[in-house]
Amino acid sequence: MNNQTIPARKDCPADEKWQLSDIYATKEDWAQARDSIRGQLDAIRAFAGRLHDPQVLLDCLTKEDEMEIALSAVFAWARMMADTDTANQEYQADAASVMPLLDEAAAATAFIEPELLALPEDVLKSLPSALPGLQKYAFRLQELLRMKAHILSPEQEAFLARTGELRSTARNTYTVMVNADLKFPDTLGEDGSLTPLSESRYTSFLRSKDRAVRRDAFEKLFRTYRSFRNTFASLYSSSVKASQFLSEMRHYETMREAALDASNIPLSVYDSAIRATHDFLPELHRYMKIKQQLLKLDKVHMYDLYVPVVERPAAAYPYGQAKGILKEALAPLGETYEHDLFAGLEAGWVDCCENQGKRSGAYSWGVYGVHPFVLMSWNDTYEAMSTLAHEMGHSMHSWYSSQKQDFVNSEYTIFCAEVASTTNENLLLEYMLQHAEGRERLYFLNLYLEQIRTTVFRQMLFAEFELLTHAAVEKGEILTAEKLEGIWMDLNRTYYGEDVVLDPELAAEWSRIPHFYRPFYVYQYATGYAAAMTLSHHLRTKGEPARKAYLDYLASGGSDYSIELLRRAGVDMTSTEPFAITFEKFRQCLDELEAACAE
Repeated sequence: MNNQTIPARKDCPADEKWQLSDIYATKEDWAQARDSIRGQLDAIRAFAGRLHDPQVLLDCLTKEDEMEIALSAVFAWARMMADTDTANQEYQADAASVMPLLDEAAAATAFIEPELLALPEDVLKSLPSALPGLQKYAFRLQELLRMKAHILSPEQEAFLARTGELRSTARNTYTVMVNADLKFPDTLGEDGSLTPLSESRYTSFLRSKDRAVRRDAFEKLFRTYRSFRNTFASLYSSSVKASQFLSEMRHYETMREAALDASNIPLSVYDSAIRATHDFLPELHRYMKIKQQLLKLDKVHMYDLYVPVVERPAAAYPYGQAKGILKEALAPLGETYEHDLFAGLEAGWVDCCENQGKRSGAYSWGVYGVHPFVLMSWNDTYEAMSTLAHEMGHSMHSWYSSQKQDFVNSEYTIFCAEVASTTNENLLLEYMLQHAEGRERLYFLNLYLEQIRTTVFRQMLFAEFELLTHAAVEKGEILTAEKLEGIWMDLNRTYYGEDVVLDPELAAEWSRIPHFYRPFYVYQYATGYAAAMTLSHHLRTKGEPARKAYLDYLASGGSDYSIELLRRAGVDMTSTEPFAITFEKFRQCLDELEAACAE
């Protein structure tokens, strides 16, 4: 693709766009499905006050599942259409028209949990065995008892449900602003001319061997963000306050406790991850010194961190070639996994063409009863191939879960989500490293170091930022732009060491992180990576037993607690072992890179 132009949506090749018609053949079909939701909500409301009867409860929960399946498909279609072109007002209006339904659905079903909790505890415990059809709800009812102290009266739950759209206003405004309204100036290209700068292209500029190219992109991107520093501070502060409101209403002491309790994750997992990371920061500082030497720099700036320290030839990976490499790299997962994944790639699961107005970043979105969908922007880099492996890991998790689990148990937790995606990433990188020699091997060693730096060290920096900002609000402090920038710069200084120059533009980087609008989400990238490091090692060394345990994990969905599901797969996240394995891999790669450089 010509680097000077970004194509319009209509000019993207058909085989590089997803097939949302698999959900609804036409917009009219989607609109009809959307408009039928309110009738389903009326049917659910009719069960209120009668859930003590097991048959009535079964009918109610069945209707709720049917409504949730329909609503999730309606929302997915509209949101994904909007994400392909954030400037298309019709798409945005369609997506917006679904938002009130989400609140109405939450309000219509708000009576269910409080009404069940009003039953005697022994009666509630016996419900799964009262009728065969209720057995699939056993884990949900178990969770209900565990969360009893945080579930409110029917009236209060209905009130909270009605505030859902209001509480998401900051996040929605941020998304539209960054993807549709924020405009970046042209930046310096490799040939010395000015070229368009976008979020999806920014990373490729940072990987340029020309320091002027990466510095220009860095400065222009973050100066643009920083020009709206007070607006971004206000949006983020509003988002944190919305989380505080919800956590206080549900009787949690802190917002972090509320976020982790949703998946029954002990606070100690979060705290020990931060401690383990801090203990290993000297090795990250050593890596910064080696990077400085290899790049022959007087000082390392933040815009130098992503440039490969070893150049590798033939670095372009067209989409078709990349799929072939993935097929070989993911072989340890077995023939069934391989067949299902590549059938999805050929069947319109993936939207990879960069186009004007397309949402930046990447995600996988599972639609129960249909199949998953992946959004990304392809640019022929190894990073794009790794992103595809990552998002298809999510997709296969969703696919196997939906195939094996009833809807109520099909949705896996965020804590588990990053394991499947990062396992694929690690298998790909191990494959590339295994087949590389000489300087090419050094290149992939550095990529391994970068993967751990960005997925563990960087995400734990993010996790600390959230911990500090949320704690500040809980103390009654105001999150001004100055305060947020100060916290961000102090953390970067701690993580990267005194030898790395923190350019003033870096102060705005916190405002570029969309995940901060999902409170206490990012630490799970690091825990997920540590789990994936362990699992990918098992898949490559233990053969069929490890493969069966892993595929069983993917098919388990949300049928048990995250910690328990991972333990069955072979990883104990309550121990320090996963982080120890991860950081030891970092040390090994760093030692080999340093030794090669000395030679």
